[in-house]
Amino acid sequence: MNLSASPVQGSSSSPNQRAERRNSPSLAAYHWDGSIPRQAGIRDISATGAYLLTQQRWEPGELITLTLQRIGPPERIPERRVAVQARAVRWGEDGVGMSFILPAGADLHLWQSPLKSAAEQTEPEDVLREFRVAAAIAFLHRVSPDATPEVSRLLHEGLSNYRLESAVEIALRAERLLTFGIDLEPKHAPSGLVIRIIEDGSWADDPWVQQLWAGLLATSCTTEGRDESNVLYIDLFRQLTTTHTRILEAACTRPSKSRSGLGWTSSRTLTCTAKELTEIARCSDLIRIGRDLEYLADLELVTVKVDTSFFSPIADTKISPTSLGLELCARCLGHRPLKPSLLDSSVNGLQT
Repeated sequence: MNLSASPVQGSSSSPNQRAERRNSPSLAAYHWDGSIPRQAGIRDISATGAYLLTQQRWEPGELITLTLQRIGPPERIPERRVAVQARAVRWGEDGVGMSFILPAGADLHLWQSPLKSAAEQTEPEDVLREFRVAAAIAFLHRVSPDATPEVSRLLHEGLSNYRLESAVEIALRAERLLTFGIDLEPKHAPSGLVIRIIEDGSWADDPWVQQLWAGLLATSCTTEGRDESNVLYIDLFRQLTTTHTRILEAACTRPSKSRSGLGWTSSRTLTCTAKELTEIARCSDLIRIGRDLEYLADLELVTVKVDTSFFSPIADTKISPTSLGLELCARCLGHRPLKPSLLDSSVNGLQT
């Protein structure tokens, strides 16, 4: 996760107000010295900058990319580090004072939680969480400026801690989908869609489902920024459990596709035994899986045919995705319009 894109000077304090600085003894900042990563201690940090304990002496005004994380070897898990651009402003006997350069719209709140003690708020995980929230708000501000006030309210005070983590992860994953896409032209989304995805998706505690919500957010972003077609798919996806989603994904991505006069369609159905079906659903309760299949059929996302009694261990179940199911799956994977070559890539690689 990166807070250094599209940099502008920003902070949550007014120009005439000095932001409160606190010591976070377990927090460190990595920077690159040529091809070598160097770790520096942090004497104190605020919403506007930090004082690094380092022998390095950057010239005042020089821009440096810092990676904040808990003291230790470089973190490989994105959620445990944050990159932020900073400008050297002054030298000291034991280090350098740095001023953060935050993206437009970033709303960084440090030391402002009424539910935690001062000591708790200086733990690296708490500091990094606030930087992640600021990065999520900056991204959402970029794609939907009109949604910024409500998004900021939700992420700062409207969601419980676990829902906050999910909402932030959805936003940052959507940013990565758009950043690493082939088309890098700026994209925008209607504010109503952005707010709904952040609020509804925040209930997802499964990283894989969070990734699918991120796909819906990414495909809500278009060049014009006025396409609200994802309203239908948001309404559908919010009605699905993780088990529903796994079954639908398998039905959409495992069969091969063929082209008809009306476009691309599924050329065959997903046929699986009861045992294979329990492996797909990650559930051993066949009665529950049967109800889940009926539910997906009622939503017109799949059609289902059972060759023999469903409760027989040798029963073959045939599941065919409808065009609506295929389109929902494609958009959750971050692809629009529907392209079979993209659907042929299973989301198994997205599971964590």
